[in-house]
Parts: sequence; C-alpha cells; structure tokens
Amino acid sequence: MARELIDRICGLATRPCSLGTEDRAEAVIAFEDTMAVALAGWREPVAEAARALCAGGSAPLVDGSSASSAEHAAFVHAVAGHALDYDDVHLVSVTHPSVVIVPALLAVAARSPDLAKRVLPSFAVGVAVNIALGRALGFSHYDKGWHATSTIGPIAGAAALAHLLGLDDTRTRHAVALAAAQCGGLQRNFGAMAKPVQAGNAAAAAVRAALLAERGVTGDDDIFGPRGYFALYGGPVPGEDPASVAIEIDMRSLSRKLYPCCYITHRLIAAALDARRQLPGGAAPASARIDVRVPYGMMRPLHVTDPRSGLEGKFCAAYTIATALHQGSVGLADFDDAAVSRPAIRALMEKITVTEEELKGEMPIGIDHGAVVLEIGSVAKATVTAYPGSPSRPASEAEMTAKLEDCLAFYNRGAAAKLSLRGFRDWLHPRIGLGDRAA
Repeated sequence: MARELIDRICGLATRPCSLGTEDRAEAVIAFEDTMAVALAGWREPVAEAARALCAGGSAPLVDGSSASSAEHAAFVHAVAGHALDYDDVHLVSVTHPSVVIVPALLAVAARSPDLAKRVLPSFAVGVAVNIALGRALGFSHYDKGWHATSTIGPIAGAAALAHLLGLDDTRTRHAVALAAAQCGGLQRNFGAMAKPVQAGNAAAAAVRAALLAERGVTGDDDIFGPRGYFALYGGPVPGEDPASVAIEIDMRSLSRKLYPCCYITHRLIAAALDARRQLPGGAAPASARIDVRVPYGMMRPLHVTDPRSGLEGKFCAAYTIATALHQGSVGLADFDDAAVSRPAIRALMEKITVTEEELKGEMPIGIDHGAVVLEIGSVAKATVTAYPGSPSRPASEAEMTAKLEDCLAFYNRGAAAKLSLRGFRDWLHPRIGLGDRAA
C-alpha cells in the first residue's frame, strides 16, 4: 500500500509546480530566514570546523568564500544554519525542514543560473514531502529518540532536488532510495555540536543522492515497501496510513523561530514573559515557587537540566524560563557559554519545577497540542497554547525583519566585510529566481 506514496512523491517531483503569491512569499521568507541564521551561526565552533573540513573549490558560500563541492557547500550552510537552533520548524513532522532543503537547493542551483527560477517551486515540493513523511511516521518516531530533521530531511531534500534537476520518474525513485539509505540522527546529540552536524549530513545526503541518481546510480524503486523505510524508522504507534497521507504544497505551515533555542522552549518562554508582565516591577517574590505544566512529549528534547554551555542552555527548560523571567527577553547573547552561569538566573532555576502530563488517549500528532501552564505562587499564572511564530501565532513582517537584521549584526561583529540587509538580499535573491531585486 505504501507504494502509492512513492508514486505520489514522484508525481509531485516530476510535474510542473507553480506557486501562488502567498506560497511564493512564504518560500522567500524561508530562504532569507535560513541563510540569515546561517550567517549568525557562521563563527560557531562547529560551523568553523565544517568550513575548514570542506574548504577549497568553487562551490559558493554565503560569506563569499567557497567549498570544495556542491555537497560540501550544502553541508556547511546546513551546519551553520542549525548551529544556533534558530531556524524554522514544522510542528506536525517535528522537523526543521528549511535548514536541510534550502542549503541543498542553493548548492545544486549554483551549478547553472538557469536553475534559479526552479528553486522556489522545488523548495515547495521538498516541504510537501517532508510534511507527508512526518505524518506517515507519526510522533512515535520522534518519541522513540530519532532526530526527525535528519531522518526525514534527506528524502525531502532529494525530492526537491529531483524537481530542480528535472529528473524523470525512474531517477527520482532512485534519488529517494539513495537518500533513504543515508537517513539518521539521534536526539541524544541534542545540546552537542553533533546536532547541527546531523542537519548538515541530511543536506549533503540529499545532494549526494540526487546527483548520483542523475548520473544513473540506481536504488530500489519503492523504498517504502515491506522491510523498508517505515518498517525500520517507525515507532510503536503508527502515524497516518502512507497510502492515503496527503502530499500538498503548503508553505504557510512553517513556524518561524523568534528565540534562538529549541522550539519546544518557545511556549515556555512565552508563558514566562506573560507571567512576568503580571508581576509588580516584573520580579517574582523571593519565596515564590514556579510551577510549569507541559503537554505529553514536550520534554523529550529538553533533557538538559544543568547547562554548562550556551549550546546546552538551548535545550534546558529551566534555563530558558528563568532567563525570560529575569530579564523579559531571550536573545542570542543568552546562549554564550558564560551566560548560562549567571547567578541570578541560576537562583531562579532552583525555584522552577517542570511537570510533563501523562499520555491520555492516542499518541498525539506532532508537538502542536495541549497548553503550557506556568504559575508563580499565587501571584501570576499564564497559559499558552500557540507557539510564537507558528501559523496560529504568526511572526509579523516587522518581527522577521528585526530577526534578519539581528542575525546580520551578530555576523558583522567578527566579519572583515560587513553585510547589510540589502547586500544579503543582493546575494540571495538572484539565486532563488528573483533577479537582482533587493528590497
């Protein structure tokens, strides 16, 4: 029955795709957001290591340097784009789609200017496949401990590249099979440099799979069949039936990050900020306890309880809550290594108890369910259901512009050649079929 899914993936990837005005605009935002975040993460140690490993050659990188191949360019951009955990997410598939698909498309499209006009529609194809695979695997896949970005991303990226390159049905099937053979990534690596490397591996795998298929390398023509992808990667509770799961162009389901940390923490941060506004002077009473209740499954990636680095702080519920309560904001500077040891933040962390609700009924789909409830003694209570930046609580144009400018300012601190927002768009827009427009 799952063969119907491979048939529909190949059908989407091999037929013309025309985006409406809204979907096209959302795709442009995804490219700008992803590459601005990559620049912000450019000098993170993991990104520097990736660039050093892949240096040389003529594959262009966003800072004006180059990598040794398209595969390596995709790897570098994806590692940098995920280094700060500030890139967009999809709530149902529990993935970071753009940080895999965007670098893969930019790397391969750089081979020929004629491909630029196909980049945005190809991105839409990749996101559609990403969402469909997430629905078919279900939350149980993530709950099991897989890093879904890097188990789903290679296939989604390969489908996007198949569309970009105009591969036929047969070679698209082979690209999907070759990508599936490279899927992998563990939540155990969350809070370590390996997490962005896993995103980089996914982008590189997508490029490798598509270019090998283009050159005639074969794979199984139905990688979703018996003893295939779903049988191996699925959790104990199946997701939607692969034979009937929808594969639809939907750019508006992506969630933009407004805080540079694990997206699971964003409702916690929003609840803390809401509660802080209820406090006289914005400060909790010294004796008050802070009790937080979260829906089932929300603490899976937040396994860090005593962060010793800024990277670990991104996956610590207590740290992100305490930071929001203490200063009324959460930004890039809060994830410097020294920031996680601030005495005032540590004192607040000691007062915080986070309790995850038990599973009631069926396994939820994705992470967009339930509510976060934060109480500060009897003086403040906040309930948050929608994730900031999500389709239910979308980021405004002003918020996204502010984010882009903040990322570029963060990059410019150590850059020999400063990059303005206009200069950034001058580099990016022609590569995604927008001519020389720079707004």
